[in-house]
Amino acid sequence: MVLVPSLLGVLSGALLFLAGALVWIVRSEHRREDDVFAERKNGPVPFWGYELLPFVCLVSALAIFILPFNHFYYPSAVILLIVGVQLWLTRNMQRRHRPALLN
Repeated sequence: MVLVPSLLGVLSGALLFLAGALVWIVRSEHRREDDVFAERKNGPVPFWGYELLPFVCLVSALAIFILPFNHFYYPSAVILLIVGVQLWLTRNMQRRHRPALLN
C-alpha cells in the first residue's frame, strides 16, 4: 500500500505535465503568424507527435535522472535534456507574437 500514494502522485504529476504541454501547444499554435490553414509540408511525424517531442525529451531525461537506473545512463539523459530545451526554446522564439508591419 505504500506504493499506491507515490504511484498516484506520479500519475497526477504526469497528467498535470501533459495538460500544461497541451495548453502550451494550443497557445503557441494560436500565436503563429503564418497562415495556419495554408498547405504545410507534412513530415513523417504526425502533428501531435511533433508538437509533444520537446516535452517527451524533457520527461524522459528527468525519468532517467530520478529512477534508479545505472549511472551510465546519465550522459544520455543530459543529451535528452539539452535537445528538449533546445527544441522548446526554438519553437518558442519562432512562434512569438510580433506586431504587424505597417506599410
